[in-house]
Amino acid sequence: MKPKLIIMALLCAVSWRSYAQTEKGTGFAGISLSFGTSKQNNTSQTLNTFTATPRGGYFFANNFAVGLELPLNLSKLRSESYISWDEEDGRYEDRFGPKEFSFGISPFIRKYVDVKNRFKFFAQANLLLQINTFNRIDDEGYLIRTDARAKGFGASLSPGFAYMLSNDSSIEFSFPILSFFHQNYYAEESLYNFDKKNNLRFALDNFTPTFTINIHF
Repeated sequence: MKPKLIIMALLCAVSWRSYAQTEKGTGFAGISLSFGTSKQNNTSQTLNTFTATPRGGYFFANNFAVGLELPLNLSKLRSESYISWDEEDGRYEDRFGPKEFSFGISPFIRKYVDVKNRFKFFAQANLLLQINTFNRIDDEGYLIRTDARAKGFGASLSPGFAYMLSNDSSIEFSFPILSFFHQNYYAEESLYNFDKKNNLRFALDNFTPTFTINIHF
């Protein structure tokens, strides 16, 4: 009888420990990858976006975490081209798909809810400050220079599911259902300006699924 009780106690301890990643005083770090596409300036142009986001968080209470994300974003605009000078060949060349790189600082707060076994549902709210580097194009389609400017600030709300692989690792899937962005800077030469400076978007307007791997400690 005693061996059975010992085995049951050990199994309970392992089970409890396996799902203790979201307890107060613990933390996590990881990186997420996402890809999305959206219409630009109400035209046939589409903006393809790839984002890699390192993040870290700390549980200040059971199932409640605060943290910081650093989104690194590379965007490419389809159906557009520009002309730039090739120093090596000494001639102008047509280049397709002007690119934009942006860097952001995004604090967040997250709430977990137990679903079943190793699955947890979570909701995350983010604030965002973004700086971007883009190709400045003149009226004739020539590349003038590359600029870096503060693009603006925003906020988003994202639900998701987490699967606890083990005591020290998990994978996640999430997507923003609501996002707002205020653009501080507007330039006619930029291909990345929106018609309005305040942009409110829902999931169907810009579906951007995100996959994440986290290490818990």
